[in-house]
Amino acid sequence: MPFGDLLSELKALPMLARYSLTLYRRRDGTVASNGRFESCATVVEDPLCREVSRHFFEEDMEVFFEEGTPSVCRYGGGFFGFLIPFTLSGEDFCLVGDGVREESIDLWQLASLARNGGDAFSLLPYVESLCTASYEEVEEVAEQVRRRIESYRLPSQRHHERAAVARAQEPVGDEALYAVSQALERLDKMGTVTGCIAICCETIVSAFQAARIAVALPDSERKSFSVTGVWGLPEELGTLSVEALQLFTAPDKAKKTVLWDGKLRAALPEVQATVCTTFPLRAQGERLGFLVIFDTDILPNAAMLISMLAGAMAGKLSTLDKDATRSKENALSERLMSLTDTLLQIDSKDLLYESILKIASDLIEATQGSIMLIDKDGVGMQIVFTLGMTLNIARCLQLKVGKGIAGMVAKTGQPLLVNDVEKDSRVAMANRLRFKSKSLICIPLKLKDKVIGVLNLSDKKNLRPFTHADLMLLTSFANLASLMIERTEVLEESERFEQLSVTDPLTGLYNRRFLKSRLEEELNRSARQGLNLTVIFIDLDFFKSYNDLCGHLAGDEALKLTADIIKDSLRDMDIVARYGGEEFCAVLPGTSKAEAMIVAERIRFEIESKRFPGESDIPLRRLTASLGVASFPEDGRTFNDLVHASDIALYEAKARGRNRIVAARTSSQQGESKREVSEARPAATQSNLAKTLDFNAYLEASLQSKG
Repeated sequence: MPFGDLLSELKALPMLARYSLTLYRRRDGTVASNGRFESCATVVEDPLCREVSRHFFEEDMEVFFEEGTPSVCRYGGGFFGFLIPFTLSGEDFCLVGDGVREESIDLWQLASLARNGGDAFSLLPYVESLCTASYEEVEEVAEQVRRRIESYRLPSQRHHERAAVARAQEPVGDEALYAVSQALERLDKMGTVTGCIAICCETIVSAFQAARIAVALPDSERKSFSVTGVWGLPEELGTLSVEALQLFTAPDKAKKTVLWDGKLRAALPEVQATVCTTFPLRAQGERLGFLVIFDTDILPNAAMLISMLAGAMAGKLSTLDKDATRSKENALSERLMSLTDTLLQIDSKDLLYESILKIASDLIEATQGSIMLIDKDGVGMQIVFTLGMTLNIARCLQLKVGKGIAGMVAKTGQPLLVNDVEKDSRVAMANRLRFKSKSLICIPLKLKDKVIGVLNLSDKKNLRPFTHADLMLLTSFANLASLMIERTEVLEESERFEQLSVTDPLTGLYNRRFLKSRLEEELNRSARQGLNLTVIFIDLDFFKSYNDLCGHLAGDEALKLTADIIKDSLRDMDIVARYGGEEFCAVLPGTSKAEAMIVAERIRFEIESKRFPGESDIPLRRLTASLGVASFPEDGRTFNDLVHASDIALYEAKARGRNRIVAARTSSQQGESKREVSEARPAATQSNLAKTLDFNAYLEASLQSKG
């Protein structure tokens, strides 16, 4: 039946009266200017709809045909069209019907159609005149047309199909059937990709006498397919793009013996052959490549068995690929857990930055890199650690969010993989001399949705570009690194607040609350281990008067200098605190009273010898201190007892004239114990009076010196 007659008969059907129809025919082994299909007959009801339909369908006609079922599409300003693929007399056709629209009109899409020839409103009356239909109505029309075309199959076509069926039913040797069945069982048990390919190809060679075999499988990123010679061919045969793969797996080539010429030969120039038969490898709708047999005439019955074998191999390869992916994910998870344990042991920010950068560079084999953190104002960025460059110089660089490659990553929060900084339109910059390669990766460091910094890496060890796999691996690690950075900052902040809560802000010494806690701990330890412990109380003499005469700034400085003297006179294991006002307390674990007296004298002497601010203006012309010493266990076994004993000794030193050391009286001095304690208590009770009398004398001396 001529093409025009076929189209006229279809157009005469009432259901197609309002449709424009166009018939496309596959050209014989050549490529038309608009694809592998070209228009061979048309009946146009509406030119505008036909033109829009042509742009929509012709570009992907091969894809629509490969699907093998009628397709209904909405496009343009709300137009509907259908496409029906079919085969008549051994030739492939596509019938396209268009010319109707949906009930509502999409003005925005209509405006895009009209941009080259007026405005959307000029087209509106024209579009409104078109017949309307629902998606379901167009779908029903397409199905009815498909059935009508099915009834048009010519006798010659049916004869051709019957001949093909008869040929396919030619008996298959028992040996071939047995070999394939055995291969299927072996495939099910195989655990490697190479093993699956070997089983499949060995079976094809032995059962069907194949001369040469090759297999095309996807790379790790599935952007290209590597073709490998498996039997009778060189191992490396080249690489195919996703588009080139279609040349081998298209319906007119798949599972059929065709000539090895034209674009097939151009796609794999390394292969010299006469004919080829390609078997697509598909599993769960995913293209895994193909298996191709060269220079062997594969009969239909053999093709059926080989196709079955190839399908089983594809399914097994898909399973192995998923297992490998899961295994990698599990291995990555285990590695990240191990890295987490490693990073959790680090409590210093600088060591953490160094470890993060080293781990990240090892993961993707980078030789240069840096960690940048965003300032609290959210505007600037600081380089906190580097690899392959000088840190001190890097820290001097002025970096801002939104400026430069790292700045843009910090602003957008999106990772960036660059294979060539000079050719990538996103960066388009000259390569810097310090970089050996032009490839780099920038990963944002995020806490939830907030970007806190950027991880930069460059110069892979083999100088090749970084890959998408590198990007994904680094992204997973960056999430962990961000959490570790936050954790360390929180810990340091917590430690800072804790330090503030237990220290005196003026002198930096521990405060009274911390002293009580530590002294009780040391008392318990001393009791358990049978050790001595001595407490020294230090009080500056006439400090209130000094403060009033010399000023509070001088008083604060005197307290800080006194704190330094006490700390320098003690061991690292000793504890010193500001007990209150001008009074200090030192705790000496494992120290007897006699040993502590030596330390106390050193402190007294250093304070007496120190030149304090303004002390030349005070009557006595020097600042001194009185000290009281009490020891565990003889002077007390509790915090309160020891403090009380040392306090009494301190006030006794004050009563005896100041600038001296007094040790607490021990209970071992049986003869004078009761009397000395009773005398000590009145001394403490009268200390305020003593202070008042001494202060009056102090003021009198001061007035005389000024008079």
